[in-house]
Amino acid sequence: MFKKILCTAAAALLALTASGCGNAETPASGNTGNGETNVGCLSCLGLDEDGVRKWTQDTAEAEGRDPSAVNNSNIIFFDNTDSMVMAVKSGKIDCISTSYNVGQYIVNRNDDLELVDNNYPAILGYSMALPESRSDEAKLIDKAIADMKEDGTIDALVEKYITGLGSSDPEPTGFVTKEGRDTIKVAVTGDMPSMDLILADGTPSGFNTAFLSELSGRIDRNIETVSVEANARATALASGRVDAIFWTRGTYDKNGTTLKYLLDRIDGICMTKPYLMDRRVMVKLKSK
Repeated sequence: MFKKILCTAAAALLALTASGCGNAETPASGNTGNGETNVGCLSCLGLDEDGVRKWTQDTAEAEGRDPSAVNNSNIIFFDNTDSMVMAVKSGKIDCISTSYNVGQYIVNRNDDLELVDNNYPAILGYSMALPESRSDEAKLIDKAIADMKEDGTIDALVEKYITGLGSSDPEPTGFVTKEGRDTIKVAVTGDMPSMDLILADGTPSGFNTAFLSELSGRIDRNIETVSVEANARATALASGRVDAIFWTRGTYDKNGTTLKYLLDRIDGICMTKPYLMDRRVMVKLKSK
């Protein structure tokens, strides 16, 4: 869950700096090695550090960047966005690798951080994921996504809940529940704000709930959100705790063709068409 980290939280930041690694601020995995730059990255499903480095090299051509740029970087995985922000503030990592929309959300709420945007092409696609046994529902969702793109609904939701959000928090969007129709339990994490946002009080809010509310009516299903840690999405899906995951990350070229390299690799699932595309950026401390 992403909770706002304000500049006035100096005491908490000093405590983190003084105590060293520990508890929520500890990276999930990775090492500092001898590289020149320590880059924070939200944990991927099915990829280790070498896998993420290979993914970066393999997708470099699609982004128009030099694959060797990652050779001197150590990738440090984190289980949530909160801990990455605290780590870059305390100097435990040099920067955060994230998507533009998440980066904007972070810097809009932290005056001591800035965005490093090289305007790479938007190759990251965010899709829902369902078990292969629910492929018929995935097709329904694909149709709804296509219709929502064509009629401008997704653009309007992005403007209201992502690009136009600024530093304020959105009002939660409720779901219309109809008796007699099937319910889909959807995992949300809060670790892709403002696309996937959970407020400090634990309430899912913003684009995720607005999109799912619209989707509910279009596919004639009740939708219930379930808060899940980002790195536990696959487990929640496999165990039946949830029926779908709100976001998994695929990679696409400029023509929208799916590339074979995924950031989230889960066996036995079907991914919907992406409802949102974004590009990669870095977040770091402001230069003094």
